[in-house]
Amino acid sequence: MTFLTRTRFKTALLGSVAILCTSLPTQLLAQQATDETNEEIVVDPLLIEAERQETATSPVKGYVAGQSATATKTDTPIAETPQSISVIGTTEIEARQAQSVSETLNYTAGIQPDKFGYDKRLDWFNIRGFDETQNGLYRDGLQQRSYSFVSWQQETYGLERIELMRGPTSVLYGQNAPGGLINTVSKRPRADMENEIELQTGSHNRKQGSFDIGGKIVEDGSVLFRATGLLRDSDTQVNYVEDDRVYFAPSLTWEGEDTSLTLLSYYQEDNTGGANSWLPANGTFRDAINGAIPTDFFTGEPGYDHYDRTQYAIGYEFSHNFTDSLMFRQNARYSYVEVDYDSLYGNGWADEAAGTLNRGVQETDQEGDSFAIDNQLQAKFETSGIRHTMLGGLDYQRYVFDRFLRYGTIDSINVYNPSYGSRPTSYSTPTDEKLTAEQVGVYLQDQIEFDEHWVLTLGGRHDWADESTLNQQNGTESSRNDSAFTGRTGLAYKTDFGLTPYVSYSESFNPVSGSDRFGNSFDPEEGVQYEVGAKYEPEGFDGLFTVALFDITRENVLTNDPSGGAFDNIQEGEQQSRGLEIEGLFEPIEGLTTKFAYTYQDVEITETNTASEKGNTPSGIPEHTASAWADYTLNSGPLSGLGVNGGIRYLGSTFATDANNVKVPSTTLLDAGIHYDLDAYRFALNATNLTDERYVTSCADSTNSCYYGQGRTILASVKYRW
Repeated sequence: MTFLTRTRFKTALLGSVAILCTSLPTQLLAQQATDETNEEIVVDPLLIEAERQETATSPVKGYVAGQSATATKTDTPIAETPQSISVIGTTEIEARQAQSVSETLNYTAGIQPDKFGYDKRLDWFNIRGFDETQNGLYRDGLQQRSYSFVSWQQETYGLERIELMRGPTSVLYGQNAPGGLINTVSKRPRADMENEIELQTGSHNRKQGSFDIGGKIVEDGSVLFRATGLLRDSDTQVNYVEDDRVYFAPSLTWEGEDTSLTLLSYYQEDNTGGANSWLPANGTFRDAINGAIPTDFFTGEPGYDHYDRTQYAIGYEFSHNFTDSLMFRQNARYSYVEVDYDSLYGNGWADEAAGTLNRGVQETDQEGDSFAIDNQLQAKFETSGIRHTMLGGLDYQRYVFDRFLRYGTIDSINVYNPSYGSRPTSYSTPTDEKLTAEQVGVYLQDQIEFDEHWVLTLGGRHDWADESTLNQQNGTESSRNDSAFTGRTGLAYKTDFGLTPYVSYSESFNPVSGSDRFGNSFDPEEGVQYEVGAKYEPEGFDGLFTVALFDITRENVLTNDPSGGAFDNIQEGEQQSRGLEIEGLFEPIEGLTTKFAYTYQDVEITETNTASEKGNTPSGIPEHTASAWADYTLNSGPLSGLGVNGGIRYLGSTFATDANNVKVPSTTLLDAGIHYDLDAYRFALNATNLTDERYVTSCADSTNSCYYGQGRTILASVKYRW
């Protein structure tokens, strides 16, 4: 029996987080009065309207979010959170017609959302210079961990908000890399929601329909429902690669006097393929003998290449208020994903002069089951004038991944005049394994407010993580057990004019699979961050301005064993990321929204056994990125409801390899849009990469593995609301 199993029987559930702020309903009051003559006086009905207050899971009012629970697991003002966080709500997603989580984050500081270029299979992203693709994606506060090509891609139409937390997150979430995480918040039932249907068309023969309906099931609003769905039939910018999707997400809420229960579920089916191709540097960002490789070139074989995924999840959010100051909450979810993926990818020039490209073969069938539960108990109390919001919790998660994977060989292909019809000729010995991973974590956090201005956040957590891998070909099994304590502390000062400077310290840990050449399991990676920053909320208009300086050290990084073979590793590597982030989102006048972001990050390989790489920048990481976007909508006059928006994005240069001997050039991209609201209809037209710039986002530590970015994409839509 593992330590985790014993822990589950011995540890009591702790519990509850997140204050669900209730809103004042609109009420119709009929008043009657009687004067001294006992004559009845009838007073006209008085309509009292109260605006719904924003919560951590509610829609963002306009563009500027005020609350979030991602960084604290309590419903906390963003300005008082001593760690960097950005929130994108449905209003902004709709204005830009963003089609993926990655695309939604294009105008956000601290993240590189298109790390491996144009890809419809999953969202790749670096946060503060560290890869967070595998462990850094969450839905409703529960991790959706990926493994190999088993990925849980999120449909943005089913989301209420997308939240980016920067820096180590282990104190509340357990194992993760030190860069941060993305938490996607599902759409939930609401009594006051607008129903809508939408039709969309555009580039690459896109045809899409979607709907979002819901409201009261019973008249008093105690039972609510919502159903969100989407159907898409589309090609992509790469020949023979589709982008088809079916998505359906029903949800149900029951609200009692002190108790609430929300059931959340979704089903998603995707049919696509490998669109990022793995192309050589010569022919993409460097000149080739016969010119540039076309951006629509398909490295695979029609009828062979495919990436078919089915994923679904069902879960709930339960909360109970024992008193006004003591509450319990439990969030749980079961998820399943299955992927059938056959791909032919580029593998360097066979003959550049002849225009022929080597190709590799990859065939895999994978599936993953996951269960996660988070129990939280939150208490608010005051001692000697000091106010506390104390959170204690216990969470558990279990993943089982079943993977069959093999590689093979196939004929080369001419990139300028491709002739299709080949099939793989031979295969390597396959990998057939089952990985089981479990994690139990116990955490405690206290948010302390004193002297009316100071907010001190203290948190600590202990995790136990088990992982075992079964070789299903020969029956052998390997396992590992890790435990770690992580902490966080932050101090913020709230001024009377909206400025809140802060300092914070946070830690992370992340188990590492595998072993050294002597069979010893690797220790978990560890991360430490120091951050200092400020957040400013202007008094005269909606807005949030943030600035942050950070210093992250990542230890126990795998590096080549100089005394072993080519594939032997030891943990003598270390990386450091230092940087500056500036971000602003504000609505200075009615109808105008402006957003800007700038990131400077100096990421360095500080320790490695590869002498030529020490002191260098890891491949694919830009030193500078910047963006600005604005939307202006007329709210009066004959053109009331007409709006335009536009944005500019600067993506800095990156190194193609860790040796830093080849550089991928920077690029500047333009986006634009126009929309018109007429009665219950909304018409919109958006263009991404308006000038159709041909560019490479990065190369994966090889001049044979470079990735084109998204070309010009135009989307037109009409939406009807009631």
